[in-house]
Amino acid sequence: MCILFIYSNPNPPVDGYRLIIATNRDEIFKRPAAEVDKWVEDQYIIGGRDLEKGREGGTWFALSTRPINKQSFLRVGVLLNITGEPRLLKGRGRGNIIVDYVNSDQTGQKYINELRKNSHEFNAFNFIAIEIGDNLAKTYHYSNVDDKGVLELDTTKCLGLGNSLPDAPLKKVLAGEERFRDIVNIYNTKSDKDKLVEELFYLLKWEDRHLPDPELERRAPEWKEYLSCIFVNIPEAGYGTRTHSIVLVDDKGRIDFLEDTMQQPIQVEQPIWRLKRISSHL
Repeated sequence: MCILFIYSNPNPPVDGYRLIIATNRDEIFKRPAAEVDKWVEDQYIIGGRDLEKGREGGTWFALSTRPINKQSFLRVGVLLNITGEPRLLKGRGRGNIIVDYVNSDQTGQKYINELRKNSHEFNAFNFIAIEIGDNLAKTYHYSNVDDKGVLELDTTKCLGLGNSLPDAPLKKVLAGEERFRDIVNIYNTKSDKDKLVEELFYLLKWEDRHLPDPELERRAPEWKEYLSCIFVNIPEAGYGTRTHSIVLVDDKGRIDFLEDTMQQPIQVEQPIWRLKRISSHL
């Protein structure tokens, strides 16, 4: 993933939302991937899958509705690459960080503490663990760049994250966060769900450039013009935003997972988009 917006509320009003997520996956167009679905090996898990040779089965974004101690519980794992950091020649596949999290029974805090032991084996990342339970809405962050340990984030007022550390956000993240907050404040009821989804997709397809941005210029000077947009499109590099994902969890525990993704093989100049919806429940 390359940009992520989160809103959570442990005690939403009637017909309100406990969780709203909007996120983009930016990736090489030729990299094969399976679209979002319930996983064959575990129907509690929903997400896309990496099909790249040597990285098969990994994921960038997935959720699990498997109960914990017989209690309803939702866990969402998100992985954001961090641009402009030194790369390992033989780094482990980061997609398994999410796979291991949604397959475990550990809390986000405990999982991150275990992850830290071997985090130097991966290229730079932001890992976000979101947990929704009875009267519970927690969001945890960890990056192996600064290795500050578990950081609990306040997502009750809306939060944006991207390809830099949280304390040095890119300008597009800040601009998107402000627009995301406005959308959530206006359409945060189930009666407005269609409009909420429409506005979130517009946000994820936003092509305005947010420059100047010293942090982005430091991290990716060659591609700063393109990467300053929420919707990234670099045809000459065969790279860009190829998947938009939205997750909604309402006050009754109903889950809507919507994915709008380019159909493979991707035609760079005239991509075909397909919208898929999966419903579940806590």
